[in-house]
Amino acid sequence: MKTLSAIACALTLALPMLAGAGAAHARPDLTGVWSIVGYSPSLKSVDGKPVPLKPEARAFYEKHLAATAKGDKAWDGAGACLPEGLPRLMVKNEPFEIIQRDKAVYFIHQNRLPHTAYLNEALPTDADPLYLGYSVGRWQGDTLVVESAGFRDVTALDDRGLPHSEALHLTERYTLGKDGKTLSVSTTIDDPNTFTRPWTAKATYSRKPASFEIPEEVCAERLYSTAPKR
Repeated sequence: MKTLSAIACALTLALPMLAGAGAAHARPDLTGVWSIVGYSPSLKSVDGKPVPLKPEARAFYEKHLAATAKGDKAWDGAGACLPEGLPRLMVKNEPFEIIQRDKAVYFIHQNRLPHTAYLNEALPTDADPLYLGYSVGRWQGDTLVVESAGFRDVTALDDRGLPHSEALHLTERYTLGKDGKTLSVSTTIDDPNTFTRPWTAKATYSRKPASFEIPEEVCAERLYSTAPKR
């Protein structure tokens, strides 16, 4: 039977190893306010090729572009304060906040629906579609992988009106830079009803100072200000 002194000695030797193991498995902390670097209204494929739209989807997209060129953005529900959807929310020229917790990661945008990725859960297969869909996440080493599906088809993928269907499936990979001040996100877009193949877009974000607060923006005020007054 081991003596108390022998047990104490064993614990003394083991504690540094346990502490080292814990540090080795510590997750990067994505918590903070982020803003996109090099905003573009259009999502672009990382391979430099045109977005692989199917002919019907391309014709639909070109109608959006033609209407916008004439000053008509009736296709964009965001003008009536409807949610933009994903990945559009993530590539807007506006700051957003990430709040990282043990069971979920929360994405907070200006005056918009919060987006939650539940960790280590499975995507639902029979749920009704939503503006922001359903998102689940998992860690692969130091990269947070977020999968999303279950989207309504009334939103656009970017600010120029790139369309999608309810078959849209997104896979986002969030990687924090070594300095903790930059965040790289790779988004693979898979929608067999809209695109001929899956394709990937990338975005980079910079972390705002800890004192930065997301400004208040109330979309309904814009609608109220233009509504006929009695």
